[in-house]
Amino acid sequence: MQVQSQHLVIIPSVSVWKNENIISFDRKFYDGIVLYTKQWPGKISCIVSLSSSSNSDFGVINKTIDELPFKCIMIETNEKITVDHLAGASIVLASADADNQLYISALCMLCKVKCVYVIEYIPETRYQIAFLSSRNPIIILRRFIYIWQQEKKRISAFRISDGLQSNGTPAYYEYKKIKNNLLYFDTRVYKNNFIEDDDLQIRLNYLSKCQPLRLAFSGRLIRIKGADHLVKLALILKQRKILYNFTIYGAGELKDEMIKFIHSHQLEKNVFLQGPVDFYKQLIPDFKTKIDLFVCLHRQSDPSCTYLETLSCGVPIVGYINKAFSGLLSLADIGWGAEINDLNKIADTIEHLNEYRNQICEKSRNALEFAIPNDFETTFQNRINHLLSLLE
Repeated sequence: MQVQSQHLVIIPSVSVWKNENIISFDRKFYDGIVLYTKQWPGKISCIVSLSSSSNSDFGVINKTIDELPFKCIMIETNEKITVDHLAGASIVLASADADNQLYISALCMLCKVKCVYVIEYIPETRYQIAFLSSRNPIIILRRFIYIWQQEKKRISAFRISDGLQSNGTPAYYEYKKIKNNLLYFDTRVYKNNFIEDDDLQIRLNYLSKCQPLRLAFSGRLIRIKGADHLVKLALILKQRKILYNFTIYGAGELKDEMIKFIHSHQLEKNVFLQGPVDFYKQLIPDFKTKIDLFVCLHRQSDPSCTYLETLSCGVPIVGYINKAFSGLLSLADIGWGAEINDLNKIADTIEHLNEYRNQICEKSRNALEFAIPNDFETTFQNRINHLLSLLE
């Protein structure tokens, strides 16, 4: 088989919205597919489900069919992928985080097509999300049983697949026995988005001026991401008379609760809710110039792209040691950890770093060094090389 004849079919977990001839894609997903079309030696097709929910105005990109650099096959929400959908495919890249795709490897076997799954969540993360999603023990138990059943199906699907691409160390180690398992770190940061050494030094010079420590968080404002603990931490720091500014980027169901907490504890001069901002136009520039330390109080062990994106700006992380963060800390000295829900230890760490700011400087450089080989382009090329190696 010649390299140029390879046909890659991608089946993502995210859906698209369609309005007449306009298709709305998740921006991060679309950018990834476009990069595949530039680096994959052959044809690209994408099989996507049409979303029945309302379209979001934030984080999406609108395209017509004619504008797409790949073939887009749209199916209804509950429609199953068939042999016909995979006609002419050389290899399929499917999402193992989507429970409705666990039959794809068996379908590929039937079609004599290679199949590789992408996995991010581990069972622990799924149980964590289920536990925090309800206070009804019966509902939680039912969800736990469902997760257990689906995990058995997931392992079976992996065993007959041709390979696995694991986003983050938790998934990589959880499924270490699966053949052809590739470790990668998800990120949206291109080479040209990385902080330059001179700009990093300018930001680090601020730390020697005894000005307020500049903290930040970005992400969904939900409990599993520890958003409720961000404002509680802010209060502890204020009570300890630590000079700091805490900027929180993002939106979510806890926003109103957080605003109420900020007002009731007079934290308005310290904590600033920025809401969702453009990733490339504001978030990355802000992190490169205005942030000294990222506070990550994720209770779940998912390998959020937030980690690598933060490190690419030369910003070290202080956070809860979930499996994703502990996995990163085992690979590089890029931050400080505390047990999940131990807010006082997080506050102790920040208080210590406020006094010994040279330690922030040291790990800021470590952060950038670790992120450099994991930029968006290199990560995708590594993933493509992994797929091509299975076609040799």
